[in-house]
Amino acid sequence: MKDFPYKNTISPKAKAVIVIASLIFIGIAVGFIFSTIGFHSIKDAIQQSGYQTTDAQERRFSLLYTASMIINCVDIILLIGILWIYLDSYRKTKSSFMLGLTFFIGVLFTRSIVALVTIHSLFIEYVRAIPVLTKAFVIGGGFSTFNFFLNIFEIIAISILLYLSME
Repeated sequence: MKDFPYKNTISPKAKAVIVIASLIFIGIAVGFIFSTIGFHSIKDAIQQSGYQTTDAQERRFSLLYTASMIINCVDIILLIGILWIYLDSYRKTKSSFMLGLTFFIGVLFTRSIVALVTIHSLFIEYVRAIPVLTKAFVIGGGFSTFNFFLNIFEIIAISILLYLSME
């Protein structure tokens, strides 16, 4: 009863892919929840600024805001997964290299948390402080396409590193 017959049938590569896919799914769910909660406060700030958005502008901004939050949450969840692996390896080996990798991932994790918070808070503060910029942010989306793609590439890189770390 203690030994599961299917436990040994899953290859390490398949296990790594399943873990990465699961972490990405969790990140998407968490990002969607955060974006849903955050968008209401941003929408209220835009309405308080006096700028009236069209339905198309609101949908576009909502889509960009949601995508940005989801990408950052996926990034954070993947970093938590790889941080867990490195901490476990360090605990077992006491290797200074593993400690260095742990600190490196910790810095990336901190950057991702700060990015998640600033996406929301900076936009709210700009809307409250300078209502004239509200129109530019809503029409332009408020998020750089370049940064959007950089985050996608970071997720790909972290997924590869997580995959290689699980082998």
